[in-house]
Amino acid sequence: MLEPFSSVMQKWLYDRFYGYYKVDNIGSGGDFYTSVSLSKFFGASIARYIIRLLEEEKLTLPLNIIEIGANNGNLISDIAEFLSAFSSEVFANSSFATLEHVDSMIATQRATFEERIKTRFHKEIFTFSNISDINVKENIFFISNEIFDSMPCDLIIKDSMLYFDDGFVWGKISDEVMDFKERFKANGAEISLSWESFIRQLCLLDKWVFLTFDYGDFIARDMNLRMFYKHKVYNFYEELDSGRILDFFAKSDITYDVDFSVLRNIFKSYGTEEIFCLTQSKCLIEECFILEVFEIFSKNFSNKIKIKQTANLNGLINPAAMGDVFKALCVSHNIA
Repeated sequence: MLEPFSSVMQKWLYDRFYGYYKVDNIGSGGDFYTSVSLSKFFGASIARYIIRLLEEEKLTLPLNIIEIGANNGNLISDIAEFLSAFSSEVFANSSFATLEHVDSMIATQRATFEERIKTRFHKEIFTFSNISDINVKENIFFISNEIFDSMPCDLIIKDSMLYFDDGFVWGKISDEVMDFKERFKANGAEISLSWESFIRQLCLLDKWVFLTFDYGDFIARDMNLRMFYKHKVYNFYEELDSGRILDFFAKSDITYDVDFSVLRNIFKSYGTEEIFCLTQSKCLIEECFILEVFEIFSKNFSNKIKIKQTANLNGLINPAAMGDVFKALCVSHNIA
């Protein structure tokens, strides 16, 4: 029976028994870095942006902060930690949660938050397995880092779509994928129907702001599906042609560039308002005030620590590093 590639990618990453994300593979000892693993000031600047949203009355207290796809729980912990430093009132009137369906990751996120936040500030963390499980309906701040590029995608080359049936074969583009391409002007090789499903469910909730960071561009790029293994990058299409692709199955991360034009079209079609769509550098500097935040806290650093933290900060905002290759999209729903 023919399976679309998106089904293979779902198993590759998320199978409950052998999926790649069953364990934490991110960081210096894993297969790749993220902004979170590079610097705590990534989370610090997001905490500062939350304060700004409250100051501008886009959101009000009590506030619900939910990270989607929180990996090891460090980002939601960073946000909580710095939020407590910025405002004891906001921190006291905020709840923290993750949206996560991988059981092993849920346990890791809870352990991280309990060690870093609960033991010091007596704050609990909650976990939702699905968007439909979220029992708060308004004043929600959603944050995600690199989730859209990990949602299963289908592969399109010219008039063909990739399937699996005891081996990979190219066949006719499904009607469902073709409809998606036409409605959202999706012109890339990697097409993720999961994006619309996710956004549709999100928009059933009331009054929220959603901020996401991801590797990608404002327009579609050429074929770019790739695997990360031990900090090395392997081109999916080259490995497919060589017959080695199954050697990477569930052993490596598999990801693709996010076409932010498609993402923006989907959000718009479901009635959200776009706050901004920027490079990560511009977002962190102009919207989240990361340089000001760094200046405040670095006053207490030793010279050695300040040099290291400055280098990590530059990794987040330098255009030649993560600053331009990562993009940030922020949208709101039912915010006056």
